[in-house]
Amino acid sequence: MATDVITLITKDHRAVEGLFERLKNKEGDQEATVTELHALLIAHSRAEEDRVYPDIDAHHSLEEHKEIEILLDALMRAEPGTKVFDRTLDKLIKSVNRHVQEEEGKVLPNLAKSVSKKRLEDLGREFKKRRAEELDALSAQARSTSAPTRR
Repeated sequence: MATDVITLITKDHRAVEGLFERLKNKEGDQEATVTELHALLIAHSRAEEDRVYPDIDAHHSLEEHKEIEILLDALMRAEPGTKVFDRTLDKLIKSVNRHVQEEEGKVLPNLAKSVSKKRLEDLGREFKKRRAEELDALSAQARSTSAPTRR
């Protein structure tokens, strides 16, 4: 299994796309899927910002992450099955897709050209560790909150 940062980032992108499909198709527990999506996107973004972006010029990507976080928060507050939920989900999907296209089309190829394979592996380890820390923190936060985090 590849552990370079580019592989790990793109693997997360595919996982997010799968969660979007579940939400669009109204499969399973929508609230649980939104919670999973929220945790994955926040952990992914913070790991990129803290471990990957310092090595590259990613100012625009930081702005996109902020937009995505705002939309994620709005989706967490929206009631599944409502027009507000559907509109917010559509906006989030468009925002994330735009970000992924830019990242996979420009940012990651430029990173691959500018650093060694060893550095990509090191960044992968750092990204994976930071992502896990964020997921653990988000999970602990959810467990410590007895009231629902939605609405």
